[in-house]
Amino acid sequence: MKAAIHHFKLLGSVVFIAFVVLVSCKSNSKEKLLKQIQKAENEMNDAKVFDLQKGKELIEVYGVFTETYPNDTLSAFYLFRAGELSMNLQLSEQAIAFFNKVRTDYPSFYKAPECLFLKAFVFENQLNNLIEAEIFYKEFIAGYPNHSLTDDAVASLEYLGKSPEELVRMFQEKNERHQ
Repeated sequence: MKAAIHHFKLLGSVVFIAFVVLVSCKSNSKEKLLKQIQKAENEMNDAKVFDLQKGKELIEVYGVFTETYPNDTLSAFYLFRAGELSMNLQLSEQAIAFFNKVRTDYPSFYKAPECLFLKAFVFENQLNNLIEAEIFYKEFIAGYPNHSLTDDAVASLEYLGKSPEELVRMFQEKNERHQ
């Protein structure tokens, strides 16, 4: 009986030590991820030529952070940055997925409206899916009528699907009417 009690005490101590080590590793892991992000962002900003591989690596580190620490206040911001970077790398479907995740998981995040606008933009300009672009521009305008990007969404709808020649003609007609 004494041996069993000693065994349970020893097991309890081992479990406690393992817990302490796990918690300290996790905090070190968070600090390590934040340092990785900072380093990768600095390298991207300092580069003379855009490095596609470094961009993809930064997106991956953003993703790891947000999956590991979804309740951290930085997660929504990093998801947004991952979406922007994906969009700039022409990783359209990935960009849309990041923008959707921000809107779903962090609806009160101050950039959530912008995610909807950028989603419409990606559908229009990268995926050439004008039907989806129209749907999301209209959703943006209806949901955020006073947002700084609302005028851009209205203009995007007006010019949606127009060829460069049609756009030139439209602008010329507007100029003639205003003279």
